[in-house]
Amino acid sequence: MQPNKIQIKMARSVAVTGAVFLLLLSGIAMAQSDGDSTGDTYLDPLAYTRVNTLAEGVPLTVKYQATGETRRAMGRYLLIDSREMYLRSAALATILKAGRYWQGELRHLDLKVGTQTFRVTAGSRVVVSGDGEMLLPVPVLDHDGDLWLPMVFLEKVVGPQTRERVAWDSEARQLSLGSADYSVARLEVEVLGRTTAVHIFCREPLGYRTSSPRSGIIDLKIYSGEVNTAAVRSSSRRGLTQSISSRQHRDYATVTLRVDQLVGRYRTYTADEGREIVVVLEEEQVSAMPDPVPRGHANVNIDQGPVDVTNRIEVQTVVIDPGHGGHDVGAVSRRGIMEKDVNLGVAKELRRYLEKESDLKVILTRDNDSYLELNDRAEIANSTGGDLFLSLHCNSWFNDGAHGLETYFLSPAQSDWAKSVEAAENQSGRSTGPDGDPGDVEFIVWELVQNRFISSSSQLAETIQNEVTRDLGMPNRGVRQAGFRVLVGAYMPAVLIELGFLSHAREEKKLGERSYQRELAKAIGDAILTYSAQTGSGGEVAND
Repeated sequence: MQPNKIQIKMARSVAVTGAVFLLLLSGIAMAQSDGDSTGDTYLDPLAYTRVNTLAEGVPLTVKYQATGETRRAMGRYLLIDSREMYLRSAALATILKAGRYWQGELRHLDLKVGTQTFRVTAGSRVVVSGDGEMLLPVPVLDHDGDLWLPMVFLEKVVGPQTRERVAWDSEARQLSLGSADYSVARLEVEVLGRTTAVHIFCREPLGYRTSSPRSGIIDLKIYSGEVNTAAVRSSSRRGLTQSISSRQHRDYATVTLRVDQLVGRYRTYTADEGREIVVVLEEEQVSAMPDPVPRGHANVNIDQGPVDVTNRIEVQTVVIDPGHGGHDVGAVSRRGIMEKDVNLGVAKELRRYLEKESDLKVILTRDNDSYLELNDRAEIANSTGGDLFLSLHCNSWFNDGAHGLETYFLSPAQSDWAKSVEAAENQSGRSTGPDGDPGDVEFIVWELVQNRFISSSSQLAETIQNEVTRDLGMPNRGVRQAGFRVLVGAYMPAVLIELGFLSHAREEKKLGERSYQRELAKAIGDAILTYSAQTGSGGEVAND
């Protein structure tokens, strides 16, 4: 049957209407595409599914800044409408000298870079590491028999968390790793008769701590240091040193001295405005005639405390600052526990404990629910003749899994986490700068003042962090550096303690209990007494 004229007209009308509809859809899609072309393609939720399975390899150059070495690698632009470069995990492991551990059932890949482990999952944007979880803008892809990781994973996650400088030049297609600039640059050994001086030269003043963990070994821990391990080492015997080695860690560098058995004591000091750290090894004085052999039992007590002898601290007065107060409540937990109350509770218990267990004079910047400006707190410490200044605070974070103790001393923040904590604690103080921020000149001046105490402050922070976490079984989140305003004006060793996380269910409950506040105070008090006993004399080399 042939179609009649009416049927033909209706068919033509439907065809025209369909064509117009398709054109409209095409126009909308093109408009959206044009609109996104200058914006962030990651805002398009479909971008995560548009994998170009036919993407060809793109050659790129990897340059190691410290050595000047270069190597070739292949990447791919695997996401359609995205210029994010992807690298095969096998190639990435080779580039970073990392280990790979694949868990097939869970589709997890653990990438171990130095001491840090990063867990990624096929098809997921979440990266899990020791610092918690982080969300990438694009996902990890399961493609061509391997997991492929985006370049942003290197730049935003691996670099900051391993303290390795990572820079990706998309135009030159060059990945630069590390830096030719080191904050711990070189080493010199000077023999001075029966003593030997080891000079460690730094690009900037850095906090440090010395200890003797075992016989014949002295460890120098340099906070935020980036060490040139090739230049800060000595394999030959020189004076009282048998060998010297250095190692880079995530947040610090260590210089290890293996010393002669004749070394009985060591001392440290700084020169060149804190940019040179000197460890002086002293030979044990041996008498011509041997000492008589004692009869019976003998107890030998060797103090292994590290000391910066250029700034011996005779601790007589301790100033404790309960953070926040009054209308400035600080962090508030889900159950309504306020940071200002926890800080004050621990401070009072700490005063009570120190006055009971020692002859120390203890002063609180506030002993009630009152408000103090940040600069007034340090001024109280100075005007009352304080020898140590401790500011007590509580942490809070959107990730309710974060928990543990952190201790800070004054220095520009070295990590994103330290910067975020610094910003939270600084906002309670009033501005001194013309644009509403704390005055930069004032901060620089007081930071230079604190450089005189930077070794003592870092030592105090290390003692508190280690002893409190050990005594209470808390997660040790480490000693960190940040530019806290409350520490800026203190003319003495000064630290800020984050007692725990009010955002963590178990720690929130404990921080609100008087019995736990008493335990915290005792642990901090014992650490202060340990530090007080350590200061005022040189370090002893451990003797097994």
